[in-house]
Amino acid sequence: MNRVLAAESEAAEAIASAQREAEALIEAARARRRRILDTARRRASLVHTRGQARLRQALQELEGSVSAPGKDLGTLRALSRQALENLARRLTSVDHAPQ
Repeated sequence: MNRVLAAESEAAEAIASAQREAEALIEAARARRRRILDTARRRASLVHTRGQARLRQALQELEGSVSAPGKDLGTLRALSRQALENLARRLTSVDHAPQ
């Protein structure tokens, strides 16, 4: 009878110990999850901020280039026509050598 009671007591202690270990592991996992989420939020915020800055810069460059010389509609059409003529000549040439 004493052996049964001792085994039961030992089993209860083992269960309590396992529960404490499980709770410690769960708390460690929660802390790790919080750190990962904080890092992800910081990185997302940085990416967003940098993206906004790059977009703002690109828009400023585009707006500035509209008034630059050689960017008027007539010049762009002439360049497009010339590029198309060069492409057509290359595609229809016998040796396909660049000209």
